[in-house]
Amino acid sequence: MSVRAHPRFLRRRATVREHRARRHLRRALWVLTIVAAGWALAWVAQSPLFSVASIEVVGARHAAVSEILEANRVYEGRPLVLIRSGSVADALAADPWVKDASVHRRFPDQIEVRLIERQEVIAVPGADGWRTVSDDGRIMQAVAAAPDQLATVSRDVAVAGSIGEQVTDRLAGVVEFAAAIPVDLRGPLSVGMAGEELVAYINGHRVRLGDPSNMAAKAAALVAVLEDPRLGEGRLIDLIAPSRPAVKPAPAPVSPQA
Repeated sequence: MSVRAHPRFLRRRATVREHRARRHLRRALWVLTIVAAGWALAWVAQSPLFSVASIEVVGARHAAVSEILEANRVYEGRPLVLIRSGSVADALAADPWVKDASVHRRFPDQIEVRLIERQEVIAVPGADGWRTVSDDGRIMQAVAAAPDQLATVSRDVAVAGSIGEQVTDRLAGVVEFAAAIPVDLRGPLSVGMAGEELVAYINGHRVRLGDPSNMAAKAAALVAVLEDPRLGEGRLIDLIAPSRPAVKPAPAPVSPQA
């Protein structure tokens, strides 16, 4: 003979089944929501609305930007989310002309590339021909003749090493000096040695630089002296103490020989 369950237990069992069903339903809804969100994200990522429509490059003159972007699959039409901006920036920074590189994704459809390139400031004699040197002291390229827009350095100051090397010691000071000189004054500038001191020649003036210290300050002092309308011609400009430059007549200067 069967015994009928008490109504209270029957209600309890029904309540438990309902709670269990609700939990399963909530889980199913969460799974469906996550799957739907994933599909939506994938669709958005591949959508032409969020694909590269333009690539803006700022600051590039010498760097092989097009080749580097192509090698890193940065091109118009590629989904923006697939482009790894950090990796692309590292690849650009490996170019010998690039001092600093940044790459940004600008939603919905733009890539922005910004470069700071090295600038050649001096030409130094090499084993054969000349070597150009950048504003941060990297030996950039070999040339047959010193470019007109660069300051020249005589062989008694230094002989340049191999492409890609970093200059040191006395030549590093000359780089600092030339980098701080306005571009339009670099071409007429040459730097050599007088005994144990660095000496420069510019526009008929002889400039005593002394040791390769405080070179940016010496460059600023030289520019100030050259801009003074009272300077006259054929002067000796003493910049040993750049805060107190001295100017006096000098014998006709002879530019240093490479």
